[in-house]
Amino acid sequence: MKRFVFLSDQFHNRYPLSKYPELEAKETRPFIQVCVEIEGVKFAIPLRSNINHPYAFWTDKANRCGADYSKAVVIENDGYIDTEMRPYIRPNEFKALRGKSYEIKKGMIGYIKKYKKAKTNLSIPRNERLVRFSTLQYFEDYIAKLCND
Repeated sequence: MKRFVFLSDQFHNRYPLSKYPELEAKETRPFIQVCVEIEGVKFAIPLRSNINHPYAFWTDKANRCGADYSKAVVIENDGYIDTEMRPYIRPNEFKALRGKSYEIKKGMIGYIKKYKKAKTNLSIPRNERLVRFSTLQYFEDYIAKLCND
């Protein structure tokens, strides 16, 4: 699997915003995704700006840009990756991401653990917000057996 990708129309048709409102999707400007694999499950983590929470791998913290773990999606099949469009990453972001696959994967594992822990007690407001705004809520079958150490 490529490291930087766009999600395909097949993915967006399977997960329409009307049913999955926390997904990141813009028809006029798709989000570049950083791909990682955790225990056999492939994730695509969008590169975003104006991230207003700490659940990110920062590429430009001053401008709140980075790979947003809270909006990660599971790549269930290769058809969810657009093979036609080629991502262009700004040089400063590419430099921040270069050689950081391990750190990004480690951050995603930490986020999955935090999500799963938050899910156990939704009466705490910060836990409820974390779960409500996370895309992992749409992929709980995939993360159920992950990161259980």
